[in-house]
Amino acid sequence: MEFYFYVTAIKSRFLVSVIANVLRAGITFACGILIARGLNPVGYGELTFLLGSFVAIRALVDMGSSSAFYTFISRRTRGDRFYFFYFLWLLLQFAITLALVSLLIPSGLFEKIWLGQLRETVALAFVAVFMQQQMWQMVGQIGESARKTIKVQLLNIAVAITYLVISYLLFWLGDMSVQGILWIMIGLYGTAAILSYLLLRERNAEPVEPEGTYRQMLGEYWAYCKPMIWLAVAGFFYAFADKWMLQKFGGAAQQGYFQIASQFAQISLLATVSILNIFWKEIAEARARGEHGRVAILYTKINRGLVILSAVIAGLLLPWAKQIVAILLGPTYVKAWPILAIMFLYPIHQSMGQIGGTMFMAGGDTRKYVVLSIGLMLFTLPVSYLALAPSSGMLIPGLGLGAIGMAGYMVLTSIVAVNIQAWVLARHNAWQFDWQYQAVGIPLMIALGYAIKLLVGLVWELDGVGWVELLIPVVVACVVYAGSVVLVVKSLPWLIGMSKEEFNRMFLQLRKEFRHVGA
Repeated sequence: MEFYFYVTAIKSRFLVSVIANVLRAGITFACGILIARGLNPVGYGELTFLLGSFVAIRALVDMGSSSAFYTFISRRTRGDRFYFFYFLWLLLQFAITLALVSLLIPSGLFEKIWLGQLRETVALAFVAVFMQQQMWQMVGQIGESARKTIKVQLLNIAVAITYLVISYLLFWLGDMSVQGILWIMIGLYGTAAILSYLLLRERNAEPVEPEGTYRQMLGEYWAYCKPMIWLAVAGFFYAFADKWMLQKFGGAAQQGYFQIASQFAQISLLATVSILNIFWKEIAEARARGEHGRVAILYTKINRGLVILSAVIAGLLLPWAKQIVAILLGPTYVKAWPILAIMFLYPIHQSMGQIGGTMFMAGGDTRKYVVLSIGLMLFTLPVSYLALAPSSGMLIPGLGLGAIGMAGYMVLTSIVAVNIQAWVLARHNAWQFDWQYQAVGIPLMIALGYAIKLLVGLVWELDGVGWVELLIPVVVACVVYAGSVVLVVKSLPWLIGMSKEEFNRMFLQLRKEFRHVGA
């Protein structure tokens, strides 16, 4: 009975999180399209290269401390001293990195790292990423740790709407620039983080355990983060090298093509993003209580469900990649459609990888996670170089495939890497390695999507037409695809970690709820 209430609570928070994330993702997606069109492929490539470089640097200076922070506040209620200690650490990160970027890195080295970007613009990019990735993320973690999912998601939506409105005004005025977007991010996320912290960080009426001295808290963080230092270093080189090589060998336009394709592909990760912090909280708490059975059930159902859901979304969107680019991005991005088609496959195994990583991190198994992650990074980096490096003029020539090579390499290496991670996780927890649902479910959903588009194409013209002409065939394809997916899952409920009885009960419950809403 207690487990039932746990699952019910998780489902409610997950539903709220999914709905809010769909709304926020739609708003953020529209904002990204505006920015991409306003800046053109070269400008958008420069913006995303700058932001991506500091996302990589953030992982280096963070050293896993943000994961430790969220894990610790998820386990039990913490006092003001604990939060103040973490704020000091964030301030130290900010001051040191800003000083290096603004003043201390020699000009020659600076030029090689950021490939001709102005120092002032690079400094702005750092501050923007810090506000978005560190400060704003921390506020969300505080809210989720207290199970304030609704408030957190409403705040996320409010920030996304504000960003969209400002971006639209710049697009309408024809005054969009890389520096202008960075200033918007700094002002918006900085202000939102402060106001949201005041709203979410309410004083708890329950007694709080003494935090101990700052030295003791440092020891707690050190024990968690020590195995992750090498992961932070490896993660920095892995994330930065990909973006740097694409910018260096392919140019800003190829960077722009790849990054806009990546943004489209993130649609398939909506469900994973929605549940990840909730899943982290529940796994951390269950591990602390020694409830290993609940951990196993949560992992199996959520992992299978999210992977198949990502495959369903990919199967719906991938066959329409050419039409999506033509209508939403226009002729300047027409070369990006094959890249987009490949990248729609990437989030499928990213879902699996993020859930697996959360299992290690929330359980405090950082050493295993670090060793595994570094090994997988060392395996994938040479593949990245071969895909991106030019075929001549290099000591070790590559294929010079640009953005399409980057997309292909990421999809293929992701499939291998996350399955190795899942195998290690299974051995660590004495589970059976779960792989059959991937081999059946993923190809089946992609094949369904292509088959339905082929059938629709027999009735309507799909190439070289506008969005008005595409509206009816797309709606028909979506309806037929949705019905086909339901039939497949009903016939093979094990794909999402359910028995036929569980699926039928869930289906009947949904029908009752829809009838109740309709009444």
